[in-house]
Amino acid sequence: MVVLPPVNEPQDYNQNYVFYWNSVALDLNRLVTTLTGPNNGPPSGARALGILHLAIHDAYFAVKPDPNFTTYLSPSEGDVKLPPVLGATDARLAVAGAAVTVLNQQYTTPSPNIATATTIQLTQFIQNAVNAFPSLDTLSSSYRFGVAVGNAILSLLAIKPGEPGFDQDSYRPTPGKFKFDDDPTNPVRLVPVDVNDPSGPKKAIHIYQAPFYGLTAKRVAIQGVINGASTQHVIADPPTNDLVEYYSAFDDVYREGGAQALNTTRRTPEQTVSGFFWAYDGSNIIGTPTRLLNQILRKIAFERKPAAITDEVTNADFVRLFALFNASLADAGIFCWLEKYNFEFWRPLSGVRQDDTEFADPFWLTLGAPETNSNQIPIKPPFPAYPSGHATFIGAGFQAARLYYKQRDNLDFADDAPDDIAFDFVSEELNGVSRDLRNTYDPNAPITDQPGTVRTRVVRNFCSLWDAIFDGAISRIFLGVHWRFDAFASEDVLASATVKEDGTTDYKASQDIRYNTLRPRADRPGLFPVGGVPLGIGIANDVFQGNLKPTPNSLQPTGRNKNGDPAP
Repeated sequence: MVVLPPVNEPQDYNQNYVFYWNSVALDLNRLVTTLTGPNNGPPSGARALGILHLAIHDAYFAVKPDPNFTTYLSPSEGDVKLPPVLGATDARLAVAGAAVTVLNQQYTTPSPNIATATTIQLTQFIQNAVNAFPSLDTLSSSYRFGVAVGNAILSLLAIKPGEPGFDQDSYRPTPGKFKFDDDPTNPVRLVPVDVNDPSGPKKAIHIYQAPFYGLTAKRVAIQGVINGASTQHVIADPPTNDLVEYYSAFDDVYREGGAQALNTTRRTPEQTVSGFFWAYDGSNIIGTPTRLLNQILRKIAFERKPAAITDEVTNADFVRLFALFNASLADAGIFCWLEKYNFEFWRPLSGVRQDDTEFADPFWLTLGAPETNSNQIPIKPPFPAYPSGHATFIGAGFQAARLYYKQRDNLDFADDAPDDIAFDFVSEELNGVSRDLRNTYDPNAPITDQPGTVRTRVVRNFCSLWDAIFDGAISRIFLGVHWRFDAFASEDVLASATVKEDGTTDYKASQDIRYNTLRPRADRPGLFPVGGVPLGIGIANDVFQGNLKPTPNSLQPTGRNKNGDPAP
């Protein structure tokens, strides 16, 4: 059984049952990345959390109606309807029924691609969480209603058997300049031929994460309208025809994203901290970026709670906030991955090495996405660069939180301008416990008993969520895994075209940044935003203004791939 280190938050958090089931899901997120279990990637982890919190949302508000909030599922309309409440009266038990149902289906359903031992561990983990939840009457009408809600949400949104989902199927990268390809420092991974025999024969495979997901996955809560105008949630072309912009970003990542030992690297310690802080690149006992974003949301929500932690007003507040937040993240994963595999844009490690100009450096190395709590080398994430997944998730999640608190607390800031929601946080990448191991990771031993270089504990302070959006997006440049335009347009973030005396780029202060640059796209008329941050912000705006409703059938995918053929 994997030994998970304790999280750095007060025990009071999980006195609230919404926080409790969120915590269970976040622990599952870091377990599956350690065990190679289901939903272990950024888009799949986001979808799992979105489904969970929509089920919690409807179970709660069906039992505890609120004049300000409607349920996600309608009791009378739509392909899938909200089950009848009947004798359900206890929201706590209804939420538990919904949560347990969703978690079991998403994490313990047997699969030929998942080792039986992994399924057993995940099943036992959920059962332990159920056993630790006090006074859980699974035979009550309220719990059974929650089960029915969970099943209804799953029937609408879960990836069905036979659907492409997150599998890579027959995908192979498209060759050519600017095109995504394998990581030159780690082009294949050795995996067991038999998932149930990890010590047996191995085979080499090329990993391409979820290439058909954006094309085929059911959308969650977008309505296709922002401020009364229709929106498509697409972005402009990457700057392959604007070599000034491209090579500006090239120079930026070459200086600030290189390996520490290279004499060309000019990254500051603060920038290196930023890169590691936001990483969460699927490492052992850490998980994916949506886990980090939920951890930050927990801290903000707890500190801004409207009443005592167990008060019903607080329960309703948490239920609505976490549902909006994670539904936005779920849709962000869909549209980001749709664009990633539409453009198939190469990452800096490939782009710098394979460039056909005098700027090429065939032996350049990036700092890389850290393989924390492991003795493996840093990675280049196994999916295309444009747009940045981190930037899209951070833009969507934090914009959803900004809009929620703006409405709830009548805060005075524009939707596209800085807020005053400040926070501090310790990332598990830099918590004084996580480390770079000298031996193979042992899942059966506490990480504190495994030899390696311990990462220093760093407390980071953010003056606003707007500040955190920029910092999280730009952090990927400092790891060398993204270009600047993967996150946003240069015009929106550069203070000047010159490089500062210390060799770093001259960026604007976050409070002066607005993401309003629009550029063309070859396959359709009009002008569109650049990169993941405005893509994510637009998704959150749509979900929030749509009042958290299922995406209409007219906006669902056709099941066709980018060549117009039936998706596999």
